Amino acid sequence: MTETIDRRSLLMMTGGLVVSFSLATGLANVRPTPGPKTVSPGRVDGFLAIGADGGVVVYSGKVDLGTGVRTALTQMVAEELDVAIDNVTVVEGDTALTPDQGTTSGSFSVQNGGMQLRRAAATARRALLDRAAATLGCEASTLTIRNGAVVERNDRAGGPSLPFGTLVSGMTLAIEVDDAAPQKPPSDYTIVGKPVPRLDIPQKVFAGFGYMQDFALTGMLHGRVIRPPGIGATLLSYDEASIKQIPGIIKVVRVNNFLGVVAETEWAAIRAAQLLSVTWSKWEGLPDAAELWPHVRSTKIVRDDVTSNIGNSAAALASATRKLSATYDFAIHTHGSIGPSCAVASFVDGKLTCWTASQAVHDLRKQLAAMLGAADDDVRCIYVEGAGCYGRNGHEDAAADAAILARAVGRPVRAQWMRPMSMAGIPKALQPCSTCAWASISVAMSSLGNRSSTSRTAPRVSLRCLEPISPGSTAWAG
Repeated sequence: MTETIDRRSLLMMTGGLVVSFSLATGLANVRPTPGPKTVSPGRVDGFLAIGADGGVVVYSGKVDLGTGVRTALTQMVAEELDVAIDNVTVVEGDTALTPDQGTTSGSFSVQNGGMQLRRAAATARRALLDRAAATLGCEASTLTIRNGAVVERNDRAGGPSLPFGTLVSGMTLAIEVDDAAPQKPPSDYTIVGKPVPRLDIPQKVFAGFGYMQDFALTGMLHGRVIRPPGIGATLLSYDEASIKQIPGIIKVVRVNNFLGVVAETEWAAIRAAQLLSVTWSKWEGLPDAAELWPHVRSTKIVRDDVTSNIGNSAAALASATRKLSATYDFAIHTHGSIGPSCAVASFVDGKLTCWTASQAVHDLRKQLAAMLGAADDDVRCIYVEGAGCYGRNGHEDAAADAAILARAVGRPVRAQWMRPMSMAGIPKALQPCSTCAWASISVAMSSLGNRSSTSRTAPRVSLRCLEPISPGSTAWAG
């Protein structure tokens, strides 16, 4: 019998190179060997595994937010190992399987993360050539790799051909990544830099792609969180009797200022969140709209980031015959995306697994562990691409919502935001990318009218309120 496992399935690999699978319709017939997989960014097997059929699995801490990163990383590894793109599968953003390569942002996935994969693949390539040379009793320099097999460089008719699947038997890639391992010269590229169809587009166009918002577990419940009307408002009371008429309510969850509802169906959770009678304290701490920018400018600056410092701008400005100065205000904005933030959390034997569209799963793992008073090793975050992801929105906060609710009811919980929460409430309190900014620029001009010095001051204010709390006392701040 053939068991088909989709791209989100949990792969448990050994620290070595060998794993048995076939790449017919995704990853199938996975038979893992007991033992944890390394996630060390310094080891080849932290990034790569090669199966007995020659298929390559890439473990990437960088994730595809809809920008085509998965396709690009697939190209890079396929190129370096000389295998077909169809023989490469990428596992993204799983804290139990992928190295921590930092947050996916700022176009660094290829520039930094891709280069890490390329160096790992180059090291693996050299190891495969050395293995083949030892098997054939020849010098590795007389061999090369083509189409997933080691062959002679001179293309001698009837010469040996050793497919990757043959070479990996009994072989391990538990070796250090060597930055000096020879990489394929760009002049020999046949995949990188060539037109390649995006791997994700067909399923997205024909409505077959599974987004985070589509993800479900057996026995999963649905949760909604009731947010305060103001940043500093505190929860005074609530009346469960106000939602007793709604069928399928499992529990009203309160922990400090956190208040949520869990229900059998999503609609029941939505209705309960809308109808639950709640009393919050009054809070009116936001500045008047007319005083917003003076308030921002008087706000304490946490730190100064000096992006460049050449010469003495203060002296140049003091001696300039002509000066130009201006201050610019940037409107409040949010990274709120069309697709609502969503996460699913499940506790098994006291350990949390969270499926999330976060672009920083390794950081999220630490944040959830701190919030729950748990060890990092007891939290696993698995990336699932979110619909409408735009930069960093509320996916981390939705993950915290799901974790709190799941722990309270002892069953998997799906927590999804709605438009008011994404666009109205959260940007004032928990939304990490809701910002208002200003910049002051002064320019010194020489007597000839040339710019001789420029001084820029551009602080930015951003709010994120996640506080560590003790086990049994779990809540968001604000």
